[in-house]
Amino acid sequence: MNPLQFLRLLFKGPTHQQLAAQLRRPHGFMAGKVGERMNAANRALYEGAWNALDLRDGMSVLEIGPGNGLFFPELASKAQGLKLFGLDLSEDMVREATARNARLLSSGQLQLVHGTSDRMPFADGAFDRVFCINVVYFWDDPLPHLHELRRVLRPGGTFTAVLRTRSSMEKMPFTAFGFTTYEQADWERVLQAGGFTLQRTTVLREPEIEFLGVRFVPESLVMVASPA
Repeated sequence: MNPLQFLRLLFKGPTHQQLAAQLRRPHGFMAGKVGERMNAANRALYEGAWNALDLRDGMSVLEIGPGNGLFFPELASKAQGLKLFGLDLSEDMVREATARNARLLSSGQLQLVHGTSDRMPFADGAFDRVFCINVVYFWDDPLPHLHELRRVLRPGGTFTAVLRTRSSMEKMPFTAFGFTTYEQADWERVLQAGGFTLQRTTVLREPEIEFLGVRFVPESLVMVASPA
């Protein structure tokens, strides 16, 4: 980043394109703030995901894209003896999540890994549940990611994707830069192409937000799928 770009960020804030790049992979001096804003924006979506996961004692659970890891302690309380894993594309987010979750990491209940979900460093059949929140927009080609998900899921396992609908995302101009957005039928077709069968969908209507002077109620989908 050149000095002029830095000054613009400092005094005017990021452009839509810069914000989109940060949401894809938080990095640099903006990473901490982006992580905090994602936590605030995604709180209701985490509740929806946890309700859909149908967690039971002793399960192994992977979150793709956990950011700074704020929600791992709450997830750990959803059942007894859960084995938790986080995989994030951002080295900065993995560092923050590591600092934030020292107790869970030292106990061995949580492992954090820097990497990408189309080449996961996990054994076949490692997980009972995999989930992600506001991540699938950034999969330029979803099929390698879904093939990897099928590989790491155990028999009877599920993949839960939480995503805001295209009609909601289009109200936020930064999504024009590098986001692939979906309505329910679109994502179901992608799942089928990747070897998954949609089990159920829950529609979430989030609290009203304001973006660039426009107030609206975002609508999100919690879509639970299993390998076909």
